[in-house]
Amino acid sequence: MDSNTHSPQGSTGPAGPPAAGAPPQSPDWLARLAADVKGLDAEDLDRLSDTAVANQTLQLQQLADCLDGVVLRHLAAVDARGAAGADQGVQFGSTASWLRARLRMTSGAAATAVRTARALYRGPLAQSGAALCAGEISAAHASVLAAGAKHLPDHTVLDAEAVLLDAARHLAPHRLRQTVEHLQYTVDPDRADQAAQRRYDRRGVWLTLTMDRMVAIHGQLLPEAGQTLMAALDSLSRPADHHDTRTGGQRTADALQELARRELEAGQLPITGGVRPQLSVIVDLESLTGDPGGLGGEMGWAGPLEPEAVRRLACDATFTRVVVSRQPLDACDRCQAGDPDDPATSASQGWLRAVLTRLPPVLGGAPSRPLDVGRATRVVSPAQRSALAVRDGGCVFPGCSRPLAWCEAHHVWHWLDGGPTDLDNLALVCRAHHRAIHDGGWQLARGPDGRFTATPPYRRPPALV
Repeated sequence: MDSNTHSPQGSTGPAGPPAAGAPPQSPDWLARLAADVKGLDAEDLDRLSDTAVANQTLQLQQLADCLDGVVLRHLAAVDARGAAGADQGVQFGSTASWLRARLRMTSGAAATAVRTARALYRGPLAQSGAALCAGEISAAHASVLAAGAKHLPDHTVLDAEAVLLDAARHLAPHRLRQTVEHLQYTVDPDRADQAAQRRYDRRGVWLTLTMDRMVAIHGQLLPEAGQTLMAALDSLSRPADHHDTRTGGQRTADALQELARRELEAGQLPITGGVRPQLSVIVDLESLTGDPGGLGGEMGWAGPLEPEAVRRLACDATFTRVVVSRQPLDACDRCQAGDPDDPATSASQGWLRAVLTRLPPVLGGAPSRPLDVGRATRVVSPAQRSALAVRDGGCVFPGCSRPLAWCEAHHVWHWLDGGPTDLDNLALVCRAHHRAIHDGGWQLARGPDGRFTATPPYRRPPALV
């Protein structure tokens, strides 16, 4: 194809389908079109001048828009006849489901195609359909017009189509969408408000952990919310310098993480579970000190962290030392009993002392924050809360799986009754079970093995008549 002497408006392109009203013909034009496209794919673009390849690109895009219109016109005919599935001699429940099955289209793309085809070739947007087939507007413009027509009376669409079509020839699709929305509010504000409410109800953000331990983010934001987020991310997502090789998506991901980190450090977020929200990572000593055999860190829902990632986070973090013995359960029980003559107790105490001497000062090798404060205070300290997070992980009430963020610290032996504010007398329970204990009469107890049990309130048996 030599496009040096042809403008996009003057190009006729490959042989097209028969005009409307022409006598039926064999689909030889499809074979010719397929052959022409195959020939274009084999063309050596290196032999074309810059002007030729640029002009040819514009012409091909215009032809693609024309072909989109032809496809939608055929789709409208299939939909009108109920012929979805006739190619295989089966019946589909809807035209959109047929497109999903045969062309592997997404549900949204299939529904949009059917809606656009109906509006352009079976509805009030006949002029727009002709403009799409002529390459005057794109399929994206046609989709915007069809979506707007869905929420307007047909007579309004017929009256406004010429104006909207002229706007489509000069505006980008997102600008055209704004024009259509202004028309909706002008013509039928009540219906426009209802559509806005439906959009509001669809808002949401979902975070999903992938198989390779990435976190996928899916969601929809309202226009003002999306614009607010984009404004907040803009300054943080710019390239650091001319050596910055990150893609735009990578810079946005890094900016979102930085935005959350700064907000956590500012300490302005609401308190949840008795403390300000922070990123909590549980790490074994070997991983932190770089010794061989370190298992890395655990941060809950998002999964484990590699040892190197843990040490990177440790460069700028607040630490709470929690010493956990991984000895057999019976030895730990004797250690808790405090029998100095028991060899197991002596060995366990020696092991604890050895661990403490290995801790660097920032982790509490030197004097550290106390985790046991006795009767000095009834308020659970942040250090104790961190230790409870390590030990309990969430609500300890039997059968409950509510996460850490939903939990509050509870004195098993009530502080007013003489119970100390020490780890052995504290437990994490969710708000619902905390209320059940204090107001509902349930009794929570911690056994010698560290497991918690719950006893329901006593109910006097009914008197025998």
